[in-house]
Amino acid sequence: MILLTGATGFVGSNLMKELLKQGLQVRCLIRNPDRADALKKTGAELVKGDITDKDSILKAMDDGRITAAAHLVGILAETGRATFKTIHTEGTRNMVEACKAKGIKRFIHISALGTRANARSQYHKTKWEAEEIIRASGLDYTIFRPLVIFGKEDKFTNLFAGIIKISPFIIIPGSGQNMMQPVFVKNLASAMTMTVKDPRHINKVYEIAGPEKLTFDQIIDTICRVLGKTRLKIHMPISLMRPGAAIAECILRKPPITRDQLLMLEEDNVTDNNALESVFNIKPVRFEEGIKEYLGI
Repeated sequence: MILLTGATGFVGSNLMKELLKQGLQVRCLIRNPDRADALKKTGAELVKGDITDKDSILKAMDDGRITAAAHLVGILAETGRATFKTIHTEGTRNMVEACKAKGIKRFIHISALGTRANARSQYHKTKWEAEEIIRASGLDYTIFRPLVIFGKEDKFTNLFAGIIKISPFIIIPGSGQNMMQPVFVKNLASAMTMTVKDPRHINKVYEIAGPEKLTFDQIIDTICRVLGKTRLKIHMPISLMRPGAAIAECILRKPPITRDQLLMLEEDNVTDNNALESVFNIKPVRFEEGIKEYLGI
């Protein structure tokens, strides 16, 4: 049985469905199982727990049935006590220590492309710290580093699609020429599921991406095309957006964009080492083809 964190999230829910589809048993660590009605219908077990509370993780492993852990909890922006350090670094440390205490060796983790020790953004820096904890743990780990992930209920294409549907223009941070390589969530979930019982993937780090390197402008143009809309793109210098982002972070619980996210938008997010095809033999879904499944009209 696999203990899954992040099952209520976008990627976690897709991974849970794929694991169950392949006949694997899944136990989801959920902060509030009473509010997870959709998960109750899937056949997965639900157990109350929180990655910031190591005792609750240990309790979720008490019956000795857990043989692997898939840790997918992550945040894109800080809110209240949910900081990058608390969730990415300390949450991962709690999961790793709980696995070691219970003798659970197999550990699958989702990180992010761009993760590195000297990263400018706290998001990428704390993702790197989490990776370092895992690599030093002695567990049989597999780490996935996806890029921008798209699919039904994602927070990326749906955000921009919502704006495009109601506004005659859309603001693009920076020049719009920063490169991305969006990956379809079902492709990612399939690859992660393949590693659960296959020892060839132990102690490996995989970069996972889609088949196309697209600029931010091209991504917006593609969403417009699928929606049958033509919209004016207004490019705003990131330096001018930072003060507004700072104010929004102070007064809004969920600001539309943060200073940390603006830092990430100043970098290309692409790879030449895409394991999706080379390792997992999965044909990646093209961005336009994939978003037509849930945005097409």
